[in-house]
Amino acid sequence: MKKQILELAKKILAETEVHGVLDNAMDQLIQLSGAEKGMVVLFDQTGRVLFETARNLRKEDIDNPEFEVSRTIIDKVKTGREAICLANAFDDPSLQTSISTKRLKILSVVCLPLLHDSETFGVIYLENRLVRGIFTPQIFELVGSFADFISLSAYHALEKTQREQHIASLQADLRSRYQFDAIISHSPQMMEILKIVSQVANTEATVLIKGESGTGKELVARAIHYNSSRRNNSLIPINCGALPENLLESELFGHVKGAFTGANTDKAGWFEAANGGTIFLDEVSEMTPALQVKFLRVLQTGEYSRVGSREIRQVDVRVVSATNQNLQELIDDGKFRKDLYYRLNVIEIELPPLRNRKCDIPILAKHFINIFCEKYKKDELHLSRDAEACLLIYDFPGNIRELENAMQRAVTLAADNIIKPEFLPATICQSRPITDKITMLSTLTEAKRRAAEQAERLFVTDCLRATNGRIRKAAKMAGIDASNFHKIMKKHEINSAAFKI
Repeated sequence: MKKQILELAKKILAETEVHGVLDNAMDQLIQLSGAEKGMVVLFDQTGRVLFETARNLRKEDIDNPEFEVSRTIIDKVKTGREAICLANAFDDPSLQTSISTKRLKILSVVCLPLLHDSETFGVIYLENRLVRGIFTPQIFELVGSFADFISLSAYHALEKTQREQHIASLQADLRSRYQFDAIISHSPQMMEILKIVSQVANTEATVLIKGESGTGKELVARAIHYNSSRRNNSLIPINCGALPENLLESELFGHVKGAFTGANTDKAGWFEAANGGTIFLDEVSEMTPALQVKFLRVLQTGEYSRVGSREIRQVDVRVVSATNQNLQELIDDGKFRKDLYYRLNVIEIELPPLRNRKCDIPILAKHFINIFCEKYKKDELHLSRDAEACLLIYDFPGNIRELENAMQRAVTLAADNIIKPEFLPATICQSRPITDKITMLSTLTEAKRRAAEQAERLFVTDCLRATNGRIRKAAKMAGIDASNFHKIMKKHEINSAAFKI
């Protein structure tokens, strides 16, 4: 019999999926014990059923009042963590609680807890209503021995399933966070950029993202990755400017034991970790010329070597890089390789600074206010008219990151449901002219009119900037005919020549 138990256990332990474990276990338990019916149930710490498998029992059977005694036994084992074996449950007066069960004469039962670290995470239940005492002490012992294997296999399968579900949930969350509509903007320039991102995301082209610090380069890189065919593999972000020169090569490509002082073991690099996925290299201009040569080789052939090794390794990685420097000037100064620049710059995306997309300031501010209100458990807050005027006038040299920090400060300091100018950083408040007409408006109607005019002016200038001053193209982007676009330009005294490059 022990040999039979071991053979059955091997089949159970070979299963890796929860349903496979439970189905296999149930079939073998019925065969081993001579039970008429049975089920295996797994539940979480709150008692919520996660998985269940039954034989000769349907859902309506379990819900039937005649199953009340069985439910009582199962609950007793769940809470008491002790196995039960009864020749006839109806001999126990404490279990004769329902009129609907009195007509039943026999209920032979075996019920065992599934334990992990002394905690119950499931129950095995077997019954026979035809034969009294069918579960002999020997059968009870055998089922108990087999239950230990079921506990081990079921717990690991459940853990694996929950881990996969958690990973899937995180991936879904990441994908939703980095869908294109998660990049908040009304700016025509940004709409054009997102159109390019949508076109290149599912290709293998290398992408170079240019823009000042704080414009959202990493957010665009993540949008590219999570909307590509590589989205189920890793995205590894590396800030080349944050690592010392002598460590950057080791971090990127890894090293072997003894390669340098302190290299006590072999270590894989970030390229290896990103295999099958995407690597995002921020501040790529900070690479030394020697490292640029190695990086170029990876781009060209996918080949690299760990520091201190001659072994050639192969990697499949998509490269997205970013810089806030003028790489052409660095090439002219001999600080950046021209051939590497051309490899990186297959697709170029240049993010505009926030001062050139001011129509986005109000919606971005509102977005950050909502985030910090939720984080700090505060009621909904709104920008006052004066505070919004301060934000619109300010140039934000720190771009979106500076706006985010300003909103975090404002939400923290706001005492009521209105964010006033005094809650903004002093640098932003000081930019407001004392005679600013926006803050002197006396009626809501006038305020709305001025706000609409200001939004109209910002939108038109953004369209002209995005089209390099081409009026017909800008009008088409704005969705109006060229003559009306001219009228709006004239009303706001906008000169298209100022936007031509």
